[in-house]
This record gives sequence, structure tokens and C-alpha cells, in this order.
Amino acid sequence: MAKIEPGMESMLDMYFFETNSLLEQLDEILLRTEQANAFESEDIKEIFRIMHTIKGSSAMMGFDNLSVLAHKAEDMFFVIRENPDVITDVSFVYDLVFQVSDSYKAQIEAIQNNVGGEYEQTNFDELIDKLIKAKDKLSSEASGEAPAADNAASAASSSEKPANAAQEGKVTVRVFFEEGCQMENLRAFLLINTIRDDCSMLEYYPADVETNSESSKEIVDHGFLISFSNKDNTNHILKQIENALNVQSYEVISTGEAAEESAAAAPKAEIPPEPVQAAVKTEKPAPAPAKPAAPAAALTDSAVEKAQAAVAAVNQTNGSQKQSLISVNLAKLDALHDIVGEIITTESMVISNPDLEGLELESFSKAARDLKKLTAELQDTVMSIRMVPLAGVFQKMNRIVRDMRKKLNKDVDFVIEGEDTEVDKSIVDSLQDPLMHLVRNCMDHGIEENVQDRIDLGKPAKGTLKLSAQNSSGEVIITVSDDGAGIDPEKIMEKARRQGILTKPESEYTEKEIQNLILLPGFSTNEQVTEFSGRGVGMDVVKANVEKCNGTITVDSKKGKGTTFIIKIPLTLAIIDGMEITVGDIVFTVPISTIRESFKVETEQIVYDTGGNEMIMIRGVCYPILRLHEKFLIDTEVKSLEEGILLLVSSDNKDVCIFADRLIGEQQVVVKPFPKYLARYNIKGEGLSGCTIMGDGSISLIIDTNTLIG
Repeated sequence: MAKIEPGMESMLDMYFFETNSLLEQLDEILLRTEQANAFESEDIKEIFRIMHTIKGSSAMMGFDNLSVLAHKAEDMFFVIRENPDVITDVSFVYDLVFQVSDSYKAQIEAIQNNVGGEYEQTNFDELIDKLIKAKDKLSSEASGEAPAADNAASAASSSEKPANAAQEGKVTVRVFFEEGCQMENLRAFLLINTIRDDCSMLEYYPADVETNSESSKEIVDHGFLISFSNKDNTNHILKQIENALNVQSYEVISTGEAAEESAAAAPKAEIPPEPVQAAVKTEKPAPAPAKPAAPAAALTDSAVEKAQAAVAAVNQTNGSQKQSLISVNLAKLDALHDIVGEIITTESMVISNPDLEGLELESFSKAARDLKKLTAELQDTVMSIRMVPLAGVFQKMNRIVRDMRKKLNKDVDFVIEGEDTEVDKSIVDSLQDPLMHLVRNCMDHGIEENVQDRIDLGKPAKGTLKLSAQNSSGEVIITVSDDGAGIDPEKIMEKARRQGILTKPESEYTEKEIQNLILLPGFSTNEQVTEFSGRGVGMDVVKANVEKCNGTITVDSKKGKGTTFIIKIPLTLAIIDGMEITVGDIVFTVPISTIRESFKVETEQIVYDTGGNEMIMIRGVCYPILRLHEKFLIDTEVKSLEEGILLLVSSDNKDVCIFADRLIGEQQVVVKPFPKYLARYNIKGEGLSGCTIMGDGSISLIIDTNTLIG
């Protein structure tokens, strides 16, 4: 068992976040370039930079096996970067790098799940051996060039101290980091990676910032020295340095424009650790006899002026304060979210206090309005912090499709739409497993194995798998669809009959109800256990995970044409705007996002269908009426439609008028889940999604219109 090095625990979260982000970026590059079947120069550089960064941060954290693995992958891409034409067969490179990515993710997950700081250290010798052989193969194919693996990384990053600051052709900059930022060596290492691609020549001191944490003291005391060619875009590089995270200040101590004879006469001495700015400005090597001293001095003054002008230009461009980004533990956001919920509940209890009823308190009413406005702004701010796009989860499905495409030998186009749609962070985390199951099932059993079967049905030879998301009235609709064989209702019914899961006569099942049988626990039409579960295996898990988010999942399929899974989830789980209504002594809350209008009923508006069911006529359209007191068996004196109130609600393209006693008013409420001891009852299936605390301390039941009228 390996153990996390003492003192590194505080850096773990940042390491996990940065490394996982880099690995996701790596997968995205690989998937995009593999589809094009070619590496672009920028892609190669980016992959090299990712591996180089992961190598350094892993070494700093003491994860030696991960550092060596990334180092060998970096070596391979160094050869590719220097000789792009060396790749004749890119498939083996993709497979290797995907293996590296998967191995890294698995090891990081093991470290995250460690108990007491100990974790099982994976042996990557076999994979490392493959990387070394791949690098050697690529080196041998290069035209007369075979860079050694041991020297690859050193060739990529300088291990030399910058030469004398007055050396011709070099701009030398001293960088100071913010006081107390800690891990200055890592900050310096990340800074070098930021500017590396813009520098034709790059040297820095201390040179061992990547692996030696002791170099932090040197940087704190004397700054971090960077030298690059004065033929590079100096202004651009200086802007990058200034805008880098945790950089407090920097100074240009040389622009490398001393006279040729001065540079030639002066020996190339290494920059000592001590501050050298004064020495640079005052040191004037003896000029050659052929040239007078004055011009050399003038050139030196001119160089100083140019350096000052460059710094001034950078300062002018970045006059505004640079944006600061920080990573926050999700648990802290959850705690903040809960506190905001309690504030909203308390605000409601104060403003709606029964003791205030009938009193005319102008100052109090004004303060209450201001308080409500501020709490609403606070809630919006907290919710916006928690909202993240679905792109991260959607892009991970790309990898699943890629692997299954190769293993199943199926030619499939994967289409993603609406990945910029934002939902609550907690919901995003809960969606990854359901989407993975759905994508796997569409690939495995949706898309036909025999291409000729598709052609015979008039479909293109290449299948299509589509993943999309869109906002719709306070909820997000996610669909996973394929244009494959679809679901055979007869096969589903036969399987359900054998398993004894039918709850009513077969003739009473609609086609949609039959299709949704695959969501029941243990139901599967797959006769053999395969690496990728058959349609139905794990689908009950999908449904359970979606329902944890207060969402729903339905199936829509046509035999021979394809299948679509539709997931509907709320944008957020905790705070909603609701309309409070009463039925008898019970208060219900209806989400405002589902209400189209509310109105009193006129007798002439009431009509009946052929089955004797009462309906309401609104602007020439008939809508069914759902009496809540009948639905939930509530005693009430208001039973006449003319005496009560109707709310026209919409869900899933269905419109129903809900009948209640009276309407109380709009209220922002905090959604609370039902107690666990009620879990054995199908409360959500009856149309209730949760409850909330009212201003007077009583409980209001929150109506789930999706289920109520579904």
C-alpha cells in the first residue's frame, strides 16, 4: 500500500481538479483528431503540454508511478512533435494514449477513495514498456533522428540557468509571486508551461522547479528568473506573465540589445541567485577599440527605455483588475445553498406571521419588501454559482461511443446538441451513470449489427446516435435516441409474461406502456450476458437515479425506426416559485413554471364528454378537470366548480385544469424531501414531489404536475 506524503493533503483537491480537467481535455483532443484521422501541429503541442504538466504535478505530489507514466507518454509525443511526419499509422498512438488516460483516471479514483491516506499503487510497467517501444519505433522511423527517451523531457524544458542578463539576444525577467500563495515552485512551473509555446528559446532559474519543492524558498527570496529570445513577441509574453495566476509583480532586467562587441567581450556567466538588477544596469564591459564607448552606452540606455516602454504598454493594456478564479469544494456550496433555503423559510415565517394580520405597518412592509428583494438576489446568485453546463457529461459519452464503435465494429455517427444547457451541479453528477447506460444500450442493441438490414429498410448504412438537451418551462429535457431496430412490443410482452410482472390484462396495455416495461427491475430482452448490457439490464438503475433528481424517464420507440429515451429533470432541486392553493384544510404548492392561467368558472363553460366526464371550455378549447379533493380523498365544503378556482397547468404537451378551493398567492418555497419512513409508499407516483414549510410553520405539499396528469 502506498501512502500520501505528509503535508500534501491540503493540495489533493487542487491536484484532482486540475488533473481531471487536463485528462478530459486530452480525451476531447484525441476524439476530435481521431475522427479526422490526423494530428494537427497544435494538437500535438497541446497533448505534449498536458503530459508535461501532469508529470510535474504528480511528481510534486509524490505519485511516482503516475509521474513516470506521464513522462513516457511525454517522451513519445516529443518525438512526434519534432517529427510530425513520422506517424504513418495513428491508430496505435490513439489506443496507447487512451490507455494512459484510463489508467490515470483509475489511479486517481483509487487515491480519492483512500482510507487513512493509504491507497493501492497500480503497477504501470506493462503500459510503460509499450510507450517506450512506441517511442523507439517512432524514433527509428524519423529521418536520421532518434532522440533518446531519457533526454526527451530535458530537451523540452531547459535545465540550464539563464546566461548573463546582458547576453545579446535574450530578454530576462524576474517574477515575484503573491505573498503566502505557497507552492511557489509549482506556480513557476505552470508559468513556464503557459509561455513555452510562444518562446523559441526558453531558460529559467531555479531550473528544478518541477521536481524540487525546496526551490520555493529561492523563488520567495530572490524571484523567479526567466530568459527568452528578444526575437519573440516580447509584449505578448510579458502580458502572459502579468496575467498568470498568483503573479504579484515582475521586472524586465535585460532586453539583450547590448552591442555585439560588448556581448562578445563579456564572458557568459550564470546569473547568481542574488538580485542582479543593479549589476545589469551598471555593468558596462570594455568596448572594442574600433568603436567609441559613447555609442555603446547609448545603446544600453535605449535598451532600458525599450524595456520600460514594453512594461508600460503591458500595464496600460491590463489596467483593469484581472479576473480571479477559485475552486470551491462542492460541500461548501451545498452548505451555502441550505443556508439560503433556511433564510427564505425564515423570511416567509416573519413576513407571514399571524400576529401581524390586520395591522397597518408601513415601515415594516417596506422593510419586508426590501428583504424579499435581497433574498431573491441572494438566491439567484447562489443558484448561478451552482449551475454548470452539461458539456462535460456529454463529452464523456463521446469516449464510450468511440470504444464501443471499435469493439462492436459498428459504423455510427454520434451527434451532440444543447451541451451548453445548464443545470444544478448536483444534478449533473447524478446524470453521468444514467446517460452512460442509455448510450451503451443504444449502441449495443439499438443500432443493427447487420448493415444490410438497415439498407433493406431504406436507412443509411451508417447509424446515428443522438444526445441532446434543451430547457423547457423550468426543467431540462434530455433525449438519447438512435435510428436502429427499435423495440419489439411482442418480444417485450412475451418476456414480461414469462417473468410474471404484468399487473393487468395484456389487452389493456398500450404500446407506450409496453415499451416502458423495460424500466422495471430485472427486466431484460438480452438472452446473453455481454460486456455491454442488453436493453433492460440496468434500466431500473437509470430510472432510480433519474427519480433521485425528481425527474422522470420515458421510452418512445418504433419497431424498425429507432428508440428515444426522454429524461425530464428540474433545473434545480431546492428552491422554486410556487402558487399556494387550499383544498379543505390542506395547502398545496403548484410550481408556477407549469401554470398557464388561473380563473373562476362560469356555468356555461362546463361541458361533458361522451363518457360523462366534466370538462371546461376555454376560448373554444376543451380541457379535462382534475378535482384535487377527489384525487387525494380530502373532505371539503367547496365541491361546486363555480365556487372554487381552476388552474390550467401544462406538462409533457398535456393540459389539465386543477380544481381547488381557493388561491392563496405566490410564494418562493424551499423543497424538502419526504421523510424516509414514507419511502415504502409510492407518494411521488401519486403526483407529489415533496413538501415545504409555510410562513406559519405548517406544511404544504408540492404537486408534481408531470406525474399528476401523466
